[in-house]
Amino acid sequence: MPKIINHETRKQQILEQSLMIFAKKGYQNTNLSYIADICRISRPTLYQYFKDKEQIFQFAIKHVTSDLFKEYKEISRDETLNYEDKLKKICVDVINKSYSSRAFIISLVDFLFQMKRKGNDYSEEIKRRTLRLDYLFSVLINQGKRTGEFKDIPVTETVAQIFAMIESFAFQMVLLDSFVPENSITLITLFIDSFTVNKG
Repeated sequence: MPKIINHETRKQQILEQSLMIFAKKGYQNTNLSYIADICRISRPTLYQYFKDKEQIFQFAIKHVTSDLFKEYKEISRDETLNYEDKLKKICVDVINKSYSSRAFIISLVDFLFQMKRKGNDYSEEIKRRTLRLDYLFSVLINQGKRTGEFKDIPVTETVAQIFAMIESFAFQMVLLDSFVPENSITLITLFIDSFTVNKG
C-alpha cells in the first residue's frame, strides 16, 4: 500500500529546513540541490512544492511574519497589561527575536540585495508583510490615547518612527559585530516613555 503523504506537512518541513539552511549558508550560497538533500527528498519532488529558491524564501518570510503577528495579537489582547506595556513588550520581542535569528536577518538582507541587482524590488512586499503589525501599533496607541495613558500624539508618524527605529536596529545587527540588543531596547523604551503620561 503506497504511503500517504500530507503535502501541507511536507511543505512546512521544507520551509523549516530551508530557513535553517538560508540562515547558515546565506541566500546566494544556497541552491535547490542542497535544500533537497537536507530535506531528504529528490529535486523533482522539491519542484512539486516550490519552483525556485526565491519562492522558498518568499514563503519562509511569510511563514515567519505570520507566526509573529499571531503572537503579538495575543499580547495586544492581554488584559493584565496596560497599553504602554503591550507596546513595549511587542517592540522588545521584535528586537530579541531578530537578534536570536540574526543569521536569517543577514540572509534576508542578502536576498533583498540579490533581487535588487536583478531588477526585482521587494520593498513593497516587505511593507505588505508588516502592515498588520503597523495596524496593531496604531490600534494600541489610539487606545492608549483614549484612556489617557498616552499623550495626544500623531499616530501615523509615531508608528512610522517605531518602524524606522526597528529597521535601523536590524541593519546595525547585520553590519556591526558589536551590536547588542540591550542598547536598542533601551532606546525604543525611552521613545515610548516620551509619549506616555507620567502618573507619578
